[in-house]
Amino acid sequence: MESEFELTQLWETDMIVQFPKISAIYYGLLQAGYDFYIPERSAEHIRHIMKYRNRKHQDTFFSGAKQDTCDVYPYWPRACMMESASFFLNDNNMTFRDFGTFQRKIMSAGNISEKERDDALWNWISNLPTALSDILSNELFSKYMEWEKKWIAEQNNIHKQELELIERCLDCCVNQWQSPVQSIQICINPIKCVYSSDYHLVDSCFIFSSGALRTESIIHEFLHHVVHPAVEQQKEAILMRRPTNKQLDDSYYLSGDDAGIINGFEETVVRLLTGKVMNGTYPKDLLSCIKTILEES
Repeated sequence: MESEFELTQLWETDMIVQFPKISAIYYGLLQAGYDFYIPERSAEHIRHIMKYRNRKHQDTFFSGAKQDTCDVYPYWPRACMMESASFFLNDNNMTFRDFGTFQRKIMSAGNISEKERDDALWNWISNLPTALSDILSNELFSKYMEWEKKWIAEQNNIHKQELELIERCLDCCVNQWQSPVQSIQICINPIKCVYSSDYHLVDSCFIFSSGALRTESIIHEFLHHVVHPAVEQQKEAILMRRPTNKQLDDSYYLSGDDAGIINGFEETVVRLLTGKVMNGTYPKDLLSCIKTILEES
């Protein structure tokens, strides 16, 4: 049953907005051979992207984003890490303004394995400011950004009804579960894989990032930030029961250690809760809901 409560407005102007540094990240990946812009894209869309692609893939900083730890998407987690790091750069994008905080964020993330955040990662990602600065000052990238700006405006128009549904759902979630989020922005990038969805919490702003607007994906990613602390409260009970979900890819369980079990269970809860929210149901007591899911696992 849907709860009744006064809504807090989380949106300002257009819901889908342009993030130049994230645009630069995927533009850089494109030059280094990233081809995940192709699946589920129209032939016209692909032609537009190919206009800005270097015909000979360049072995650059961005080549290091491709790893072998996730079979379905080899750019996980480094593409997401670059997105996250972009919010820790100085205004001139030449240096990190708070590398320590960014590093602690990655080291405490429950969905990243130890292998994926070793010394090699930090040696590599420390070069992000220089790599981004080079792209942001590139003339062809400026032309790409002009096209991307028009594309994003079209997305806001095409998905108007979906965006209204998303607005309603997320406003309800924020108010029902006392989320610290005060504003929400959506970053849809025309180069990023349509299956890849990430979120970033920057101060009190929730930023969803993907290659396509999918209502379920946005709600799913949003729910992670409210479910995670509740799952942490049940950590001991979860590890005693050690539930597994055969519908999840093995990568969710990392190396199968305690952190992997917690991560897999959180993903299970979020998927189930996403279905409820999509149907207009917002459990009053999130902790009780999680306990029930655990008991039934």
